[in-house]
Amino acid sequence: MNSRVRVGIGIAALVGLVLALLAGQGISEIPFRVFSIAGMIATLAFALWERFIWKWKLIRYFTGVPLVAGTWRGALISSYVRPVDGTRVPPIASALHISQTSSKVTVTLFTAESKSVSEHAKLIHDPDGRWRLSWQYVNTPRPGVRDRSERHRGAAEVYIGSQPGEGLEGSYFTDRQTDGELHLTEWTSTRYGSAVTALAGNGFRDARPYVRDS
Repeated sequence: MNSRVRVGIGIAALVGLVLALLAGQGISEIPFRVFSIAGMIATLAFALWERFIWKWKLIRYFTGVPLVAGTWRGALISSYVRPVDGTRVPPIASALHISQTSSKVTVTLFTAESKSVSEHAKLIHDPDGRWRLSWQYVNTPRPGVRDRSERHRGAAEVYIGSQPGEGLEGSYFTDRQTDGELHLTEWTSTRYGSAVTALAGNGFRDARPYVRDS
């Protein structure tokens, strides 16, 4: 349970206790019973909000918070230049899985050779009205490619499209002094655990606005 939920529960329970005292019940079992019931109700309410209620279309119409949970598919375009022949690597097919609650976002990027898991991620509302998803990650290559690709850290951010056909577009950089672009234009609610299954999966559809639509 995150700190905001705990604070909210404490406030709700405290309000219940104060109301009982103002009603002239004194310090007895009744105020503490009210305190306990208020805490349980607040716990349930915050849990429902955290997992479900914030996603409702009507709620997000007023909050504007984008719903980006699910698996996104597209390409990673790296700036890396092969030292052997001086050529750049071709676009890398990629899948990005996003888990999202009202207070937390986690991001996992899959390619055929590695997996990147976010250590910290957040949604940011820019002054121009656009939303972007920013995260820091640790990339772990498959054992078979670690002779040429070591474990590393990096950061990425993507802007969330607001028009039909727009998906997630952005960039990344790593502590290996490389960077690149991310273009993710297909989406599905299905959760995948690897690039192989995600890239071969059916059920993906073209991106559509997610800020005020579910």
